[in-house]
Amino acid sequence: MNQDIKAEEKFMGQNAWFSIFMAVTLLIISVYPMLNKASTPLLVLGVSAFLGSFFMFVIRGGFTRKMKYHLTYKDEYLNTIDTIAYKHVVLALLITMGTVYLGSNDFALHITHSMMATFYLAVMCLAYGVSILWQNRD
Repeated sequence: MNQDIKAEEKFMGQNAWFSIFMAVTLLIISVYPMLNKASTPLLVLGVSAFLGSFFMFVIRGGFTRKMKYHLTYKDEYLNTIDTIAYKHVVLALLITMGTVYLGSNDFALHITHSMMATFYLAVMCLAYGVSILWQNRD
């Protein structure tokens, strides 16, 4: 039982770092069309960071054959952390969408719908990863 909880804590930490790396990659991808084509190294750096974190996540125990991916954790404390992290995701998304709505007159001509969707996904991933790390800082 205690070993399962330790494995779930490890999995939660890896999931948080994976979400942060994914958020950084999505932010780079969402901003990339607005930059000059000279920013190719930035895109390569973002994609390599995402692929590196993804392979680290898979190799270091993210999805093994023994451990199936569950939507909830067995430990009630970890479930609470996960639920609070999702609440933080919703709050961050609402604040971001409100800010974009209020400031949309300034940049509406230069931004596409796909760029905004990618930006919103990045905000959600970043909020989830930071919330998990913040709650597990002890």
